[in-house]
Amino acid sequence: MKAVTLISVHLYLLLSYYTSFGQQDSVNRVPDNGTPVYKIKYLMDVPVTIGGYVTGMVGIDLLRDRKPRDMSIIPYLKPKDVWWFDRGATRQDPDKSAKYLSRSNTLMRTFMFAPALMFLDREVRNNWIAYTMLYLEAQSINSAAYAIGAEAIPRMRPLMYNPDVSMDVKLGTNTTNSFFSGHTSVVATSTFFMVTVYYDLHSEARNKMLWYGIASVPPAVAGYFRYRAGKHFPTDIMTGFAVGAMTGILVPEWHKANRGRFCLYPVVTDELTGVYSRIRLD
Repeated sequence: MKAVTLISVHLYLLLSYYTSFGQQDSVNRVPDNGTPVYKIKYLMDVPVTIGGYVTGMVGIDLLRDRKPRDMSIIPYLKPKDVWWFDRGATRQDPDKSAKYLSRSNTLMRTFMFAPALMFLDREVRNNWIAYTMLYLEAQSINSAAYAIGAEAIPRMRPLMYNPDVSMDVKLGTNTTNSFFSGHTSVVATSTFFMVTVYYDLHSEARNKMLWYGIASVPPAVAGYFRYRAGKHFPTDIMTGFAVGAMTGILVPEWHKANRGRFCLYPVVTDELTGVYSRIRLD
């Protein structure tokens, strides 16, 4: 319910935003040199964003009530059934689970709204329309990616393999959406988005890689909390980190007004489904 509430808040902000600015495309400029930075195409970006949030909301509701397909195997699950790289997640103390769950939820909620701090920067304020729209779209895409990924891959959580976890918990709901870590991806989307936009608006700024390194810390901490809570395997956390980081970087990149060096979009035909990308080096 908390996740759906947060998505609903973002969706409300988007609808309010579209009511005010949805009748025209917007090109935002850096005041110092007038160079176009981002171009928002409302007729495309708003439906994509709304669709992402709706997909996430519906998906989360479905996942919350989903149980393992074969309930008879649950009493026989044990840590050695898990690949050695992920096995440590099955041995976490269940008595500390609630503590780490609370910490992960607090961290996710904090960083979901942390990009608001960027409005302290003059360039961000001058590009606030694009900044707000792009962040809402980035989180909506991340939300949809999580819902689709978790629905497609019903991986049982580490706690299901932990002999110290009560059978009541194992036979409950919300136990089959281990893949991938949504908390980690939400935080990564936020932090990588902030760094990406800042350097897009401040082309003269230095230490970009350092700040991307700093942006990696909050999602890593969120992943650690989820690991200690018995909710996700390391591979789930790594995947969530990658999805969130790519979303936070690529959404602003896709919307650059002068985007000519990089191109990425989905391709669906009768023969294949994939992604086309192009990077121009000249």
